[in-house]
Amino acid sequence: MTNLKLSSDNVLIVFDHDGTLVNTELREYHLFSGIKELLLFLKDQGFRLSVWTARSKESTRQSLTRLEIIEFFDEIYGQDSGFPKPHPIGLAHLSLGFEKSQVLHIGDSLADLDGAISFGIDVIAACWNNPNQVKNFKQKTDLIALTPKECESLILKKFSKE
Repeated sequence: MTNLKLSSDNVLIVFDHDGTLVNTELREYHLFSGIKELLLFLKDQGFRLSVWTARSKESTRQSLTRLEIIEFFDEIYGQDSGFPKPHPIGLAHLSLGFEKSQVLHIGDSLADLDGAISFGIDVIAACWNNPNQVKNFKQKTDLIALTPKECESLILKKFSKE
């Protein structure tokens, strides 16, 4: 897929933190397998990346710093930045200057999906943390990823130029 032309100029991909980027189910938080590679690929392709999370902005910043991925993200919108999820104001704030067709959210919860849908943007249901959610999420989006690599494929399909 290296010959694929991407329309990544002025494209924003917004990630959720807990359950999407970071496995927070264990005492010692860690990245899901394949997340760092996905972030490296997306930044290399010129995508802008942000985080929309239900945790506090500072807690998110600390987590992403400890996990050595903070440099990938241009902005973080946490629950203490304004209205909490699923209210779409966080997505509106993060996507200022972007057309809605050029914004994509990746999240693992119904709050993520509902917020993105109510804001009017596409959303990828990240099911690598909980594959049992696929059936529920298919009612809200056709974009389902069981691995970060599948997520990369969906992003490439959405933003590839013919």
